[in-house]
Amino acid sequence: MVRSIRSAEWLGDVLIYTNSTNRLNYLVGDQTYTIAHFDKPMYILGYLQRDSRVYLTDKDLAVTSFALSLPVLEYQTLVLRGDMETAAELLPSIPQDQLNKIARFLEGQGHKELALEVATDPEHKFDLALALNQLDVALELARQTDADHKWKTLGDAGLAAWDIPLATECFVKSRDLGSLLLIYSSTSDREGLAKLAEQAESAGVHNVAFSSKWLLGDVDGCIEVLTKTGRLGEAVLFSQTYKPSLTASLVGQWKESLEKAKKGRVAKSLGAPGEDEELFPEWDEWLRLEKEGPAKEEAEAEEEAEEDDEDDDEDDDEDDDEEEEE
Repeated sequence: MVRSIRSAEWLGDVLIYTNSTNRLNYLVGDQTYTIAHFDKPMYILGYLQRDSRVYLTDKDLAVTSFALSLPVLEYQTLVLRGDMETAAELLPSIPQDQLNKIARFLEGQGHKELALEVATDPEHKFDLALALNQLDVALELARQTDADHKWKTLGDAGLAAWDIPLATECFVKSRDLGSLLLIYSSTSDREGLAKLAEQAESAGVHNVAFSSKWLLGDVDGCIEVLTKTGRLGEAVLFSQTYKPSLTASLVGQWKESLEKAKKGRVAKSLGAPGEDEELFPEWDEWLRLEKEGPAKEEAEAEEEAEEDDEDDDEDDDEDDDEEEEE
């Protein structure tokens, strides 16, 4: 669609104009910026540098004006020309309320570092800091605003940069339990996993709570999570594998819940350790292994290590005796 210019005026190298789509624009180099939209045709009367405003009228001669800072136009012109030194000298003369506009202009021209220095809008500065991978700056901004979405975004950036302490702080602030589980499990942070399990239980995120307790080797805690969430069948199977001494009571709870759910036939079909011995012929052995297994294995490992040390010492003594005889 062809858009024709209705009225225009030059300000140095900048063209201010209204067009057929009822917009007030200005052109700097090859970049066009919109100042205002109208619902009827408007025509430029002129620009007063004293007021820093451009004045317009309609067909009924109703006059209106819009603010347009000349230093902003001059700065943009210098940047487009590549005269960054002169532009830097002009920057202090730009009104404070126009700095965000300048920052977005600089970002569009690829000068993101300078845009970060100029920007005053925290949201824009945060985005620029992330784009430039200046995570320390982004962290300070996130602490100031304390918004969940910023913590989450910064946490992902920290994780991508292998800055684990930063990512951990961010995910704690944003309560991103899944990401915290990833970090704590990858770094073998038992204290972090313990805190995460409590936090996840309080928040009702039972899968994270279970995973945290499982990684900690907290079998009782895992069974507790399964029981609280009504997953008694899984709790029974889990206890049968890892802690048989709890299985009988869990089977009783499972049967009771089935009966309450009017599934008595299913409840009666369940076998229970201690009651249906023919179904669990090795149950006593499982209980013995639970009670003695880990401790016995550790003791045997320590004994073997001590015996190996003694054998090594004897071999060393024999070698010393042979050397003395020679």
